[in-house]
Amino acid sequence: MKALLILLAMAAPLSAQVVLPTTGKKFDTRPINGSAGSNGVNVNASTKPPPPTKTKLTSYFILGDARQWKSTDGKSLLGAIITFEEAVIEFEAANPAAAREAVQKAPPAKMPDKPTLIRDGKIRLLVNKKPVEVPLERLSEEDRKYVQDLNARLPK
Repeated sequence: MKALLILLAMAAPLSAQVVLPTTGKKFDTRPINGSAGSNGVNVNASTKPPPPTKTKLTSYFILGDARQWKSTDGKSLLGAIITFEEAVIEFEAANPAAAREAVQKAPPAKMPDKPTLIRDGKIRLLVNKKPVEVPLERLSEEDRKYVQDLNARLPK
């Protein structure tokens, strides 16, 4: 009987140590990085290909070689003089490689019959592959003379 009491005495503390989960999530595992359970992987159930990319090809008409343009305040700018007209072709491509291929196959742009060199007292220069409008009064006297001579040679 003494042995039975000892067994019961030992069993009582053992049963008190058993912990039952109060909710089903108490023993869920968590990621090591401490995030709220999102591992950053997204599964897209849709198998649709991405929509084609719209690409725009802009051609500028250069009227002279690139040169240093000087302003009245002494600053200089390297650029080529271009017309105000430009040729724009828009097309769709499935990916960047297809866009490059379409650009290579695009027909060459045709220079307008009557190009515009001066508009509203400004000219356009192609600087770092981007058009920039520059007022004539900001150009040095030598550059203004160059623009006027070039404008006189263009068909009207």
